[in-house]
Amino acid sequence: MKELMGRGVSKGIAIGKLYFFKNSFIDVPDYEVDDVDLELDRYHKSMVLTKSHLTEIYDSALKKVTKDESVIFKTHIMILEDSKFVELVETAIHKHKNAETAVYNAALKLSNMFKQIDDEYFRARCNDIIDASHILLHILQKKNESVGKIEQNEPVIVAAVDLFPSDTITFKDNTLLGLITNDGSQNSHTSILARTMGIPSVIQIHEPLAGYNGKSVIIDGQLGKVIIEPDVSTLALYKAKRDRYVKQEQRLKNQIGLPSETKYKQRIRLSAEIGRLEDIAKAKANDADGVGFFRSEMLFMSREKSPDENEQYETYSALLRAFPEQGVVICTVNGGSGKGMDYIDIPKEINPALGFKGIRISLENPEMFRTQLRALYRASVHGNLSILLPMISSMEEIEYVKREIEKVRHSLDLKGESYSNDVKLGVLIETPAAALISDQLCKSVDFVVVGTDNLTQYTLAMDRENQKLADFYRPYHIAIRRLIKFTIDNAHKYHKTAAISGQLACDTAATGYFIAFKADELVMTPQNILKIKAIVRETDVEDTDKILKTNDISSYFL
Repeated sequence: MKELMGRGVSKGIAIGKLYFFKNSFIDVPDYEVDDVDLELDRYHKSMVLTKSHLTEIYDSALKKVTKDESVIFKTHIMILEDSKFVELVETAIHKHKNAETAVYNAALKLSNMFKQIDDEYFRARCNDIIDASHILLHILQKKNESVGKIEQNEPVIVAAVDLFPSDTITFKDNTLLGLITNDGSQNSHTSILARTMGIPSVIQIHEPLAGYNGKSVIIDGQLGKVIIEPDVSTLALYKAKRDRYVKQEQRLKNQIGLPSETKYKQRIRLSAEIGRLEDIAKAKANDADGVGFFRSEMLFMSREKSPDENEQYETYSALLRAFPEQGVVICTVNGGSGKGMDYIDIPKEINPALGFKGIRISLENPEMFRTQLRALYRASVHGNLSILLPMISSMEEIEYVKREIEKVRHSLDLKGESYSNDVKLGVLIETPAAALISDQLCKSVDFVVVGTDNLTQYTLAMDRENQKLADFYRPYHIAIRRLIKFTIDNAHKYHKTAAISGQLACDTAATGYFIAFKADELVMTPQNILKIKAIVRETDVEDTDKILKTNDISSYFL
């Protein structure tokens, strides 16, 4: 028996034989062509066939996952049609390069651009560029029938160096028990598809997997563990664990449609934190009470210029239409260095976490900020909109924003544009400074959201990504709890609502604290909503009384 550790990206237990999938990578021939027009024609005809093939994959995906997950294959078509990609390919062919080399080099150049962005989601998009071009390369060489083909009829656990989304969605449901890869990313579309389809998956196994072909294997998608040739007792243990997991998943599904309230009827909203329209389906599937935090900076990242007003309007409108009653909180752009916003003058910083980010970017780029505010207010007629301001640290910043909002409203009035008069304004409490003046802030705004990730690292003066500080990093530190409760109490003092976001909002060990502190809302990634709801519904008054009595939070300052 041998244990291998990686990173679990899709929960669950899978038990079966390992099948090593030899990715259908192909050698890219590199040669010069004499007839440029003939080569361009071959490229264009292959593009037509590729788009047709991707449409077939999209239709097949719709039978397994939602439309929002399937849309990746429509995005693949957009990647291949992108003007920059086409320009790179056609320019190379005009220089007498063969189509395969031209496509390969264009994909490599674009994917390397994405790799430079300091954001895991965008780095994961490299895989989509390679996947789209990978299919085009196969069709150029008439080998597209090899994509996602398993030479096996019995159910297996598929292992590979890496897997493309097109491979993953093409595997037959009745032959796929789990996935193991050497490479991969938590935010790759392969991982997203695995989670959506409920396929236990572990990535980043730093050992060749081909040698284990045909051996008995266990995947623990929660712990990121792979067990090769388990002994009898381990196999029995994991079979029992698999049964418990299935029952637990059913218990969570049973929470759908039930109110998020304690046994003594204290209500707490459980809303979704998302960054893309594709996440709407996940929020709805997990019974979210609307969207409590939409990261609008995702619209601004990895592009040559900021999105125009109409593009933003369409995105915000779609989001509001999806949750017309529950409400949507949209956070204004919260970029910074390493976020792929090169069109903004962001200086290189020794410590970006303490630098030019959040509302500071909006203050320094007023026209970009006004464009976003105009788009938000125009979209407000489609639902219940709240605007959230990130990294606020002073009352002056609030007053500036309010003046800008008045200018925007006036400009819309002059154009005869409609907008809601009930748009709420809130602030994201991310620093001790903001928490300590939350009494003043709550007089000026309609709600507050405590961003626990930044609040914790700024209060403790510790970078949460620094592994050397892992033993010192204390998200439950009494200082953090005091600042959170202080902020909630100030919000309620002025009859405003207080929400909690970040990792602590998803942490089941912290749920009792927030119920005891009487937080109005917890904002979290969609996949965490049902497990938190289950805890909320099991909480009794004795539980919260115990937290308040046994934790030193009654006095804010010693």
